[in-house]
Amino acid sequence: MTTLAQFQQRDEPRGEERANIRGGDIGQTIDLSASRAYDSALEILGAYKLTGNFHLNLEIVLKDIDAFDRVTFEIEPRSQLSYSPDCRHVLFRPNANVHMDQFSEIIRSIKGRVGFDGTRPWWTRLFH
Repeated sequence: MTTLAQFQQRDEPRGEERANIRGGDIGQTIDLSASRAYDSALEILGAYKLTGNFHLNLEIVLKDIDAFDRVTFEIEPRSQLSYSPDCRHVLFRPNANVHMDQFSEIIRSIKGRVGFDGTRPWWTRLFH
């Protein structure tokens, strides 16, 4: 997987989501919670403990919502200056056979399941 540095400008704000359209390539970058992805993967598999690999946990979540073969994703490397160690920036792109309304629904589902919400207090994120 490649990094997202080629898709982002240095002065671009770190928002909840950004649309990337370059040369007909459509994608959407969203902030995901590594801990929520881990918890969702545990719940889906009915497991007691997992390795904590964000990439694999995200794949498990995508398979569960039937989106694994309908989107591709690239995970931005974690920055030392990140405002939260739990937040991961992920670029999603629809596959060729996915319409934009389906892609939007997939993104909403992913955000609802494992989206990062930096506005909530830390103690409420522990119990989510």
